[in-house]
Amino acid sequence: MFDDFAKPSRAGAEAASIGWRPYVPGRDAAALAALFRASVATLAASHYDAAQCAAWTAGADDLADFDARGVTLVAQCGEAVAAFGQLFPLDHVEMLYVAPAWSRRGLASALIARLEALAREAHSSVLTVDASALARPVFERAGFALISAETVLRDGVSLPRFHLCKPLHAANLSG
Repeated sequence: MFDDFAKPSRAGAEAASIGWRPYVPGRDAAALAALFRASVATLAASHYDAAQCAAWTAGADDLADFDARGVTLVAQCGEAVAAFGQLFPLDHVEMLYVAPAWSRRGLASALIARLEALAREAHSSVLTVDASALARPVFERAGFALISAETVLRDGVSLPRFHLCKPLHAANLSG
């Protein structure tokens, strides 16, 4: 299954230097938690204030709890982790983060395409995500539609997010 994702995507020549691999439980948690924190602190700071970013990143303080669930794909360049995405369950994008040094190079779009392919392979009929204000346009460009906007509380801090979905199989309307 992961062999198909080792091929470069259409995200550009720069993405050709990226290797795609499955998450390694335990071993990858610290690197992905660091990438998660850096991504939120640097990239999401244009949409969220310092208190919101701190509440958001607190989820990575306990590495055992942060350790991946479901199916997680890791984008790697050499020894550095450039991005990761996670399906949990198989019809929901639980996480999708890109390292600040790798932002705006097509990795988020490439991850969405790979996660969508895995969801289709698992016979999911729809793929959902609860996206940040930063990630929302990326998912919309990938064909996701806004279902609702909501606010969640993390450590007493309000965080806006957007529930989006994408149908994965055409409906049979022939009766």
